[in-house]
Amino acid sequence: MLNHQKVLAAFREVLSAFGEGTDPALIRPRAVAIRAHQIYCEGLQSGEKRPALVTFRKYVGGKSANSEVVAMLQGALIRPATRARLDRNRLREVFQEAVRRLESRLLKGQARPVQIARRAYEIYVNESGDSASQPSHHTFERLIYGKAADP
Repeated sequence: MLNHQKVLAAFREVLSAFGEGTDPALIRPRAVAIRAHQIYCEGLQSGEKRPALVTFRKYVGGKSANSEVVAMLQGALIRPATRARLDRNRLREVFQEAVRRLESRLLKGQARPVQIARRAYEIYVNESGDSASQPSHHTFERLIYGKAADP
């Protein structure tokens, strides 16, 4: 069982460590949660059980976010990154272009799906002039792998 006061103290310590010199726009709630987890675990006695990192991540966002932790983050002007909106038609076009560019390597069995995703990401980002709304390269990899794969 987590000690709620120790959890809050860990989050306070992380936020005070960032101090005045750090731009809050560059800090993400997830990074704060990871550091708070480390601080919490450092203060555990030898017999105490380590909490899962995901528990601390849940404190900063989502359905089970802790209102006190969220208020601390908002007070420190730390906000989650905005998600980039993806244009499905444009995605299809950049993946088709990536496949065209790697076609000879695909036929020889030398190209992998992750290489296509990387090439598609490069094309997508190079054509996009707005750096604020750019997705991450992991977004493109998730489009071809796992549960979120786009057929």
